[in-house]
Amino acid sequence: MQSTPTNPVRWTTADLGIFEGDRVNRYEIIDGELFVTRTLHWKHQEVCVRIGTAL
Repeated sequence: MQSTPTNPVRWTTADLGIFEGDRVNRYEIIDGELFVTRTLHWKHQEVCVRIGTAL
């Protein structure tokens, strides 16, 4: 079996422009690796503020 060498993609902050129009997902680049997560719901922020106020 013959294997071919692969070069992993190293993402940079300049590459984030590709995803500008996407308001559903959150994009982060950590050490050249792209991480995609869903954006938080506004209710999450409301709960965080209530917890902070109570503390």
